Amino acid sequence: MAEKKLKFADNVVFREEPGGAILFNVDTGDIRIVEDVAWGISDLIDKGRTRTQILAELIKKYPAVNSLENDLDEFLDSLRDTDCLVAE
Repeated sequence: MAEKKLKFADNVVFREEPGGAILFNVDTGDIRIVEDVAWGISDLIDKGRTRTQILAELIKKYPAVNSLENDLDEFLDSLRDTDCLVAE
């Protein structure tokens, strides 16, 4: 079975800004500012990547960081907990 692509919920807008990006929930008005690695992950989600593809990109960019998988999962969980993230 193929891994599902990640995407933001239909009510969440991802918008790039200088130095980062914002995630805006149009239903609740909640705004989340994402910078650095979180911005990169959010950009890859916006491009329809899977968790495995995102992790591979992080490993290429940060090969010396041992906690990437855990950090990615924590960030994805936080997006799911706020109903920002869905899988296709």
